[in-house]
Amino acid sequence: MTPIDAPLRYAAQLGDVFPCQWRGEGRKRPLTEHGLKDATSDIAIITAWWTRWPAALIGMPTGVKYVVLDIDRKEGGPDGLDTLGKIDCPILPLTPTVHTPTGGMHLYFRSPEGGLRNTNGNRGRGIGPGLDWRGDGGYVILPSPGSGYTWDRRLHFSRYKPVPVPETLLPKERPAEERPKADRPVDRVIGLSRYAEAALDQAARAIINAPCGQQEATLNAECFSIGTLAGAGGIPAEFARKVLLWAARQMRDHDPRRPWHLGELEFKVARAFADGMRHPRGDRHAA
Repeated sequence: MTPIDAPLRYAAQLGDVFPCQWRGEGRKRPLTEHGLKDATSDIAIITAWWTRWPAALIGMPTGVKYVVLDIDRKEGGPDGLDTLGKIDCPILPLTPTVHTPTGGMHLYFRSPEGGLRNTNGNRGRGIGPGLDWRGDGGYVILPSPGSGYTWDRRLHFSRYKPVPVPETLLPKERPAEERPKADRPVDRVIGLSRYAEAALDQAARAIINAPCGQQEATLNAECFSIGTLAGAGGIPAEFARKVLLWAARQMRDHDPRRPWHLGELEFKVARAFADGMRHPRGDRHAA
């Protein structure tokens, strides 16, 4: 088997793919200029990518055909399997399943009608600690030789097709206090208003003080939230990004074996912030 075989097979069977970093800082980070937006099933492009990066991990955008439930089981963090037992889903659905390098699992489901957005743990619409949905705008790493990701020997795509998302696992209705205030206009600013300063300070404090097992979820949520404010012109975007990245760099390495790296933090902050800017808060100046 050559390095090109796996991505070409996935492209034919599952859909578009793209290459991701396989080692060092930013492992799992997209190698292409526009990340998952560059995903394709084109044989020539895929061949060129894996000729250039033969060891690249295989990324697949979620939310198109499939959504993926990421069950986290990292040492020192919440156990997603325990959470499943508490939300009336003690038996895993018979759907294609991947085992991850850290002992977790990826469960593949059919994308529900109307889509499904990414969630993190129990924040916002999340379904519980250690459970993350990878849906619209997200991606996962597919199993390939040397990746550390492996298909379950029984629950493989060749034997099972993805089933619909069980009702008990659908994201929750977002708490009213966490919903963007669409009916509250956001004034466009040139400098930093008192409201924006307070919001950014609160976000930075939440990121710096995020506990073990909740750091990534907190980082994503706070960067997304400030991004919605920047998208409405309520805070200078570049300044906000710099502050959020500074706060991210202050996060404690709870597990010294998996320290936070600058490249990884930059990618996570930029991705969540950009996603937030695409969903601006209510803006009286918008057309």
